[in-house]
Amino acid sequence: MKVRIFSCAFVLAVLLAVVAVQAGAQATSGAQSLNITPGARADAMGRANVALSNDATSNWWNPAALAGVNQRVFSLMHTQLVPDLASDVYYEYLGYAQHVEGWGGVGASLIFLTYGKSVATDENGVEQGTFSSYELSPSISLGTEIAKGLSAGITLKYVYVMLAPAQFTLDKQAGTGDTFAADLGLLYDVSGLGIPVKIGANVQNLGPNISFIDQDQSDPIGRKLWLGVGIKPFDTGTFRLLWETDMDKSLIYANEKPIWNTGAELSYGNYAALRAGYIYDKDGEIRDPTFGFGIQVSTLSFDYASVPQARGLDRVSKFSLTYRF
Repeated sequence: MKVRIFSCAFVLAVLLAVVAVQAGAQATSGAQSLNITPGARADAMGRANVALSNDATSNWWNPAALAGVNQRVFSLMHTQLVPDLASDVYYEYLGYAQHVEGWGGVGASLIFLTYGKSVATDENGVEQGTFSSYELSPSISLGTEIAKGLSAGITLKYVYVMLAPAQFTLDKQAGTGDTFAADLGLLYDVSGLGIPVKIGANVQNLGPNISFIDQDQSDPIGRKLWLGVGIKPFDTGTFRLLWETDMDKSLIYANEKPIWNTGAELSYGNYAALRAGYIYDKDGEIRDPTFGFGIQVSTLSFDYASVPQARGLDRVSKFSLTYRF
């Protein structure tokens, strides 16, 4: 696929969103929407959530955690990816989870990533029209207890990428690609032994490469392994402290160093929470703190997170809503 000449805004938005959003991790993989972490709570805690995930973002973080869902939960997140460069480059996550008697927990989610509108020009610089580039990924998930304290889960997903319509490419072929993938998760809760610890693992995006021209020119999707340990150091009934440390490692590039994520949450009843964390991504050149808060009113929760990006780019604010009923 050869596209005529895109506007400078499109080039900047695509390149910087792809490289910056995930701090350089998996930056050369295809379907970047699969790599963006959902949930302002998790982002505020340094993107450490594979063991302590407790809402409808579990579909992404660890489907095995759905086995512990005992309510119906909606989760929604919105974030602008490069607010200092383009206002129309953003990411949306919509997730749902609920308990199903005899099965455990089931969930579904929809991810939408837009690279904004672009202007196509011909070889002489004459504008030919505008178009939008985006990614769309629906998924379904299941998590169930397979032994006392041990849960397993799976997420099946489809991803569609639209870079440019056929009328704006030199070979008149649409710049589109699609693929499918699966996540496999495990969660071991040893709290029954008197130790408030959870251990989580999630292998993400096991599936074929994504191609826009032919399979010889395909790109791998962001296959990676997440491992995490979460602990509850104390819980007085009024105040509760949670802490988690995760590691995520590329399964595509053997020489890519793992990313370390750690964070904590101090909550006051079911009303408010303060969160902080740290991301250590040597390859992505991010070694910076994260922070945020959460407020809950009845069954509705609002969460905010401030997270770092690659050097030279402003921090990003993420906002989430969670509704339990």
